[in-house]
Amino acid sequence: MAWVLVRYNFPEGVSGRACDFPFALPTAVAGLTLANLFAANGWLAGLAPLGIHVAFTSFGVVIALTFIGLPFVVRTLQPVLETFEREVEEAAATLGAGRLRTFLTIVAPHCYQRC
Repeated sequence: MAWVLVRYNFPEGVSGRACDFPFALPTAVAGLTLANLFAANGWLAGLAPLGIHVAFTSFGVVIALTFIGLPFVVRTLQPVLETFEREVEEAAATLGAGRLRTFLTIVAPHCYQRC
């Protein structure tokens, strides 16, 4: 998400609001909302017949913690990615690397070294 916010232009304020939405919600409200969303009679009840049970499971806890923690990670990585030259990614693409390979072998190690 941080890479997308840095590399693409969005209307002023839209990207920041989308990323910072979990900050606006109290943690308890976010947890209750996610529990109701993934409950057996919630909006995503269609996942249960597929064998995907989220509410009140460890997978649900991972989703909730990711939702709450994502803005911290994005706001930490944004300045690091802003200093990263686009030419390096373009050079990798020119040499035949796909987007996933470019991210895993060039962008991710750069972020790890700088953070």
